[in-house]
Amino acid sequence: MIILATLACWGQDQYLKVGLLDNQKIYSCTVEITRGTYELSVDGQKMAEINTNDRVQFGFGPSISVTIKGQSIGGQHVKLQGRSFVNEFNLSVLHLKEVQHEDHLIINPTSKGIQLINELKLEHYVAGVVEAEAGYALPGEYYKLQAILSRTYALKNIDRHAHEGFSVCDKVHCQVYHHRCSKPEIFEATVATNALVVVDDRLQLINTIFHSNCGGETCNSEDVWHTPLSYLRCIEDSFCLNASKAKWTRSFHKKQVDQYFGTDLRRDLFAPELFSFCQVEERWADQELLSKPLPKIRKDLGLRSTFFYVEEQGDSIVFIGRGYGHGVGLCQQGGIEMAKQGYSYVDILKHYYQDIHIINRRAIRFFLN
Repeated sequence: MIILATLACWGQDQYLKVGLLDNQKIYSCTVEITRGTYELSVDGQKMAEINTNDRVQFGFGPSISVTIKGQSIGGQHVKLQGRSFVNEFNLSVLHLKEVQHEDHLIINPTSKGIQLINELKLEHYVAGVVEAEAGYALPGEYYKLQAILSRTYALKNIDRHAHEGFSVCDKVHCQVYHHRCSKPEIFEATVATNALVVVDDRLQLINTIFHSNCGGETCNSEDVWHTPLSYLRCIEDSFCLNASKAKWTRSFHKKQVDQYFGTDLRRDLFAPELFSFCQVEERWADQELLSKPLPKIRKDLGLRSTFFYVEEQGDSIVFIGRGYGHGVGLCQQGGIEMAKQGYSYVDILKHYYQDIHIINRRAIRFFLN
């Protein structure tokens, strides 16, 4: 069942606070206004109006120092608030290249130096995430799919970094967000799916888990994270089998494998147990190999997935596998192939997530009442 709500938009655009470069120690940065007009406030008091091409420098001491047009002020909380219909700025930090952002910027002092928080419209954030997570030159239907998943994730995890003063970070820990969306086709796909999210049968936002390539079969959620979810069920998937990340091999010397598993594989007692492990037609995501869980083996040995079998080749032990990633939820390369074959974003979502509904986020409260 798919519910496309037609209720009117409630209030103003929703904003999201994104922690930028939170793993970096930042002691200075420069902001150049590239579009629009900004209001500079320090500790809640308006200090200046900043226009296109103006530059502001920020430094770190016990407080934040602000230098603009040769004048310096300081405070504990600084905000650049966009006042125009479109507001954009370039941010220069450390040795990193200049990055374009949009909407507002909050600067706070912390024990690590300057904290940068980009407060931006939810849909602007979603478009930026799609560009970072999906890449370029893909079908429009896939961009629509990724936009819905990214929006759903952001709203479900909106308080993930609340203790740090923002909603989500810009890293893989949340969703990768590099900068303002620069590709019109991605922004158009985001606009086309404006406010749409994915919910389960209880109208709860789902965990929009995805991975690169499932190798032909996805996993149940409990096979990886021990928590069964009705919409994250194992399915067979033929769409990704010819993609670039569908197959892989990794070779180790026998002594390396002996040392890792804590057994002497050259003794016949142990060899059958290793080499009889053969995932070819079916994925055993919740299995163990020589008393070690497959997710741990994947992490420790640097394997692309837990979907593999093992062969002995001379002095080497070769892991021959399929897929890339944990295997739960959307298979990105499979989804891309489905879009190329003409499937809609609705078809793709229903293929990888079971018993879900697509609904306008503003209507959830209406349906729950």
